[in-house]
Amino acid sequence: MVFVSFPGDEKSSGGCLAAGRGFFHINSHGGAEPCPFSPYSDVNVRDTGLKGAMNSALFNALRSGDLLVDDHKGGCVLYEKREQVQALLASEKNN
Repeated sequence: MVFVSFPGDEKSSGGCLAAGRGFFHINSHGGAEPCPFSPYSDVNVRDTGLKGAMNSALFNALRSGDLLVDDHKGGCVLYEKREQVQALLASEKNN
């Protein structure tokens, strides 16, 4: 059985499945991104491998917070709250 999740399906799937909660995206340069609609990356799979990407500081911050399960207006929660994602990325790069 194959399950597919799209923006707007968060309520039925227990929140957004991005950042390794169900999937993540690898861009054409190898950057591991929470999803294609949230093109932010703090690691490259060429350097870290898939397990390293799953444990990136950005992914861990997204999974440990409430952002992925927050209510939103529809569409992609990470795109809608991109300022918060950018702030997480900036704080992780400064640590």
